[in-house]
Amino acid sequence: MAFLLTDSAVPLPAETLPALKITHFYGRPARGPVYAYLRAYVYRGALCWCTTVFDAAPGPTARMGLAVSLEDGAGRYLFLSVGKAAGARLSLYRRGAAGAPDAPVRPLAAPAPRFFSGADEQGEYWAAEGQIPAAAFTGVFGRAPAAGCLMPGNVFLYDEAEAAFGAAFPCPGAPGPCAAALGTFLAVPY
Repeated sequence: MAFLLTDSAVPLPAETLPALKITHFYGRPARGPVYAYLRAYVYRGALCWCTTVFDAAPGPTARMGLAVSLEDGAGRYLFLSVGKAAGARLSLYRRGAAGAPDAPVRPLAAPAPRFFSGADEQGEYWAAEGQIPAAAFTGVFGRAPAAGCLMPGNVFLYDEAEAAFGAAFPCPGAPGPCAAALGTFLAVPY
């Protein structure tokens, strides 16, 4: 089933959006399965996102990742990697040949995200919010997300120093964050 993303004519507060939770864990993460989620929507062709990770002291290689494409088969996809200690980076990735890992093709420009932290009934968390600009999508796919757009994608919680990872959509047999493990996002008008 597709995860619905609002295509909004105005900016939206993240707390009003549904959360796509990391619920599938593969391997044994050193810090255990950490509760984390993504909230996102489309605004003027940009994918606005907010990640929340309930880990008060993540290691320097702990990351949350968002893979998203506008192509069926997802041979190419944008990968946003965000870490409390390491900041954020957006890159174009290409799906690896049989058995080969996916590989970054080139970095892409994106506005610097805003990082913040806090605590609620779930515990202490770190969070970041930003956007994948419409220009990144049009530069790679020739178009930007809009209402009615199906987008292969997934959200990952991982550590660059270990093989274990978590994902929002199931990805059995995947070696980690990759195009072989993409579910579906659907942009809908609201």
